[in-house]
Amino acid sequence: KYCLAVNSCTSALVAAYRALGIGAGDEVIVPGYTFFATAATVASCNAIPVIVDVDESLCLDPGRIEEAITKRTRAIVPVHMRGAPAQMDAIMDIAGRKGLAVVEDVAQAGGGSFKGKRLGSIGTIGCFSFDYYKVIVSGEGGFVTTDDEWLHTRAQSWHDCAACWRPDRFAKERKEGELFCGENYRMSELEGAVALAQIRKADRILAGYRQAKDRIKGAIEKPPGVSFRRITDQAGDAAVCLVMFLPNAELTRRAILAMQAEGVPAGGIYDSKVRDWHIFKYW
Repeated sequence: KYCLAVNSCTSALVAAYRALGIGAGDEVIVPGYTFFATAATVASCNAIPVIVDVDESLCLDPGRIEEAITKRTRAIVPVHMRGAPAQMDAIMDIAGRKGLAVVEDVAQAGGGSFKGKRLGSIGTIGCFSFDYYKVIVSGEGGFVTTDDEWLHTRAQSWHDCAACWRPDRFAKERKEGELFCGENYRMSELEGAVALAQIRKADRILAGYRQAKDRIKGAIEKPPGVSFRRITDQAGDAAVCLVMFLPNAELTRRAILAMQAEGVPAGGIYDSKVRDWHIFKYW
């Protein structure tokens, strides 16, 4: 129902956490495989990121979430990693039973869905990116989405120097916590104009990705020991990449070099000497 334009998904995450009142001593569950801003923004709110492992979907493992919940846990942050949706039904069930907020990090899967619902509309708050490396691009920028007017108002205040974007900005607080200091995360007019144009083309953009991925995946004859990443909802996959698991690091390295020699833009995570900032070990 509400959508707030900001200057990046990093800013969207901070505004979301601040809107929820997350602060000193609070804990937020984040996946161990994500761009490190997901966790860094928790720390920048003076809270504690609690790292939970992913499963073969490369998204949060619902089976590991409950054991990480404590009396200080305030939110769960599923990241729809590399275009594919997290297992949102199981995550929302846990959050509902435990009374926790869910902040969807949709930075890498804009336009995707899970069981017919757009990513970013399922949890308490959704955070989007329009960075040049993402699915839908405006150079830079992001969105904060929610159905909760109170959270929207608090996110607005944080993103615009506490400028009090309320029904009556000069009135007293409607309730405690409506007025507080903020920063400046506004999206520029130029980025907003480009983002609008790209959003109108989003379904066409994703249809092209999905068609290409289906053709490539369908033509691959997997050698023994090779498997595809598990996709929790095939229809909702943004289809921006095709992930395969190989038996060991050496075979992965050789396979990548072989594909690159044929002009395939392939890369991989197989070398512990490469400090990939998507992996919690290097945060």
